[in-house]
Amino acid sequence: MEEDLIRVIDVSGEIVFDRLFIPRIVCLLEDGRFFILERVPFDIVVSLKKLDGEEIDDERERLVDVLSSMPDILDILGKHLRRVVINEIDPKTGVYSAIAEFSDGNMAIKRRMVPSHAIFLAKLTNKPIYVKKELVDQQEEFRLLASTDTSDEIEDEEYEDDEEYTDIDREDIF
Repeated sequence: MEEDLIRVIDVSGEIVFDRLFIPRIVCLLEDGRFFILERVPFDIVVSLKKLDGEEIDDERERLVDVLSSMPDILDILGKHLRRVVINEIDPKTGVYSAIAEFSDGNMAIKRRMVPSHAIFLAKLTNKPIYVKKELVDQQEEFRLLASTDTSDEIEDEEYEDDEEYTDIDREDIF
């Protein structure tokens, strides 16, 4: 099974702007490619940015902030978490799933998780993250197809006279 997995060597949270702010997680893979999770929970992206030392202009704490401030809990989680594997996509919804593998030495448990949460857990506990190679290949093919298909692009001029459309700057969300 190891041969069909690609290890993630770096993870970053990003907020990109494409008419709306879109939180995403970018995983740099050991083979030099990227695996991107789009429209992930905003809180996870903010927390990943904080883990990377980025200053966030928001004094509110999130559940993940509370969790990351409890070293005893992190030690226990880190002791039992072995790895995270992003292993499937639901073809109907386009939603990815991940498996977090836990073991206490006697018993192993695999928990199906939301990938962004599993990635954050692995980052908190310094555990390895992997992506199934088939998913990386599929995502690359999709991006290649999407980059050549311009049939559904919307021109900005369509929004110029729309009273309900408002441009929001990055500063407006932090």
